Amino acid sequence: GTRLLHMACCGIVLRPLSAPVWLDFEPVGKWFECDVTSHHSVKDKLSESDGDSDSDKENEEEQTNPLLLDPSQWKDQDHYSVLGLGKLRYRAKAEDIRKAYRQKVLQHHPDKQQQSSEDLDDDHFKCIKIAYDILSDAKCRRAYDSADPTFSDDVPTVCDLSKEHFFQVFGPVFEDNVRWSTLQPVPSLGDMDTPIEEVNAFYDFWYGFNSWRDFSYSDEYHLDKAESREEKRWMEKQNKSSRLKRKKEEMVRLRTLTDNAHACDPRIRRHKEAEKAEKLARKRQKEEAVRMEAEVREKERLERLAEERKKAELEEEEARVQAEQARKERSVVKNALKKARKSFRTACVAVNYFATGDGDMVTKMEETEKLSATLPAEKLQQLSEQFTSLSLEDARTVFTKEILAVQQQEREATEEQARIAFQQSAAIKSTVAMDTDWTNTEVQLLIKAVVLYPAGTQKRWEVITKFINDHAPDGCTTKMEKQVIAKVKSMQKVGAGDREAENKMAFSKFAKDHLTKVQVEAPPTQRYDGPKPWTSEEQKLLEDALRTYPSSVEERWEKIAAAVVTRTKVECVNRVKELVAKVKAKKQGTS
Repeated sequence: GTRLLHMACCGIVLRPLSAPVWLDFEPVGKWFECDVTSHHSVKDKLSESDGDSDSDKENEEEQTNPLLLDPSQWKDQDHYSVLGLGKLRYRAKAEDIRKAYRQKVLQHHPDKQQQSSEDLDDDHFKCIKIAYDILSDAKCRRAYDSADPTFSDDVPTVCDLSKEHFFQVFGPVFEDNVRWSTLQPVPSLGDMDTPIEEVNAFYDFWYGFNSWRDFSYSDEYHLDKAESREEKRWMEKQNKSSRLKRKKEEMVRLRTLTDNAHACDPRIRRHKEAEKAEKLARKRQKEEAVRMEAEVREKERLERLAEERKKAELEEEEARVQAEQARKERSVVKNALKKARKSFRTACVAVNYFATGDGDMVTKMEETEKLSATLPAEKLQQLSEQFTSLSLEDARTVFTKEILAVQQQEREATEEQARIAFQQSAAIKSTVAMDTDWTNTEVQLLIKAVVLYPAGTQKRWEVITKFINDHAPDGCTTKMEKQVIAKVKSMQKVGAGDREAENKMAFSKFAKDHLTKVQVEAPPTQRYDGPKPWTSEEQKLLEDALRTYPSSVEERWEKIAAAVVTRTKVECVNRVKELVAKVKAKKQGTS
């Protein structure tokens, strides 16, 4: 049954066999004599020998038909079968070979034959001698075993039958191929209960299998037949090429055998399914953990939002209450102040504003209003009560005293403001003193650099300072960051009119130094009915400004117009539109 499975998996098509038919035949001629000899004479000779053993009887059953032996075709004969070792074959020991050879010599030596067909017996004996010479020599025997004609190179295919009866199909094949391994012992195929580690070790061994088969026995050319050195070398080269080819085919066969076994092995499939299930379980567990974590985060987020909402509501309610309370307090204070002022004015009217005559009336009324607007409600209420309870002279004294106190406070406030103004003026003077080294060209470069590098630029003031020092003409002093910052602050304090005048002055200086030279070298001027044409310098400034200020920048065109000092915002916009229209027209013309 195992052999049938192996044959089926090797691609051999099987079908039901017909019933065997027995045919009777009789040998004739010399074959009749050979048949009689093989059944009678041989047994008589063996009975006269030293004795029979079980292995001798077993080997006798495997004796090759002498009629089929030809010494000239010695490479095609089965040497083990010739010596009667067809069952032991490569497992036969040297002693078994010598013993079998002696038995064959006793049977087939020409001196001991008593048959008329001497030619036949001589051929048989020669084949026996050749077989012994090859099998008794270790190197020749290894070469012959490498090309054992009874060994099958068939490899089971990957099919349902191989998968269903894996061990019955692949087990015998691996056992047959174990003999070729240079490393012994070889791991066994095992069974369904073999641990996966041993299974992997088995396949690792066979994937790295090192075979000792050299296929030298199958060489096509014999070096002894070479007639010259060149022919011998050519034969060696051809034999080597043939051996390498067979060796490569052998490695491909073993690799195919291992691949097919690995593909059909139920233990590998079971292990892969277990790994897949474990991986899927880990994936589901991870997804579940991620889902639970997301749910926890979402729950915390909702709770946090609820707390923040509740806190915001509480803060809003508290702010509303405080605002309402403050409004009420302000209303109370306002009403109290209004009431106190009215009472204070009434008290002052009752004493005729403490005036001594008509000419003094207006002054006293102004002083009364000043006290009413300056003093708090408590003080005004206190003065009203004093004016009512005190005599006229005492009340006038109190009124005069309060007026003097208010005037003193006003003088102190005025002095404080004057002191602050003086300090600011001194700071401005010191800044102006620092600005004395700035030329109009440097100021213009500073304005341009501030526009080119707006707030938010990394190391802005260092970049602006470098820009000014790199573009300043020869003879200008090198500027420091502190000087640049101080100059910018001083320019920010200057009024809009002064700044415009300074810009005009700087531009006139720039036009005098640069534009005049260009006009001298330019061709004669022409009259243009349309807008003033753009020069190459203006075009370059416009392109730099467009790259510096993308569309996402606020007040983009104002900054671009500030960078192109000789053009207005409208001119810059029209120039960009004109260039865009030219590009579109060019693309349409090419398409």
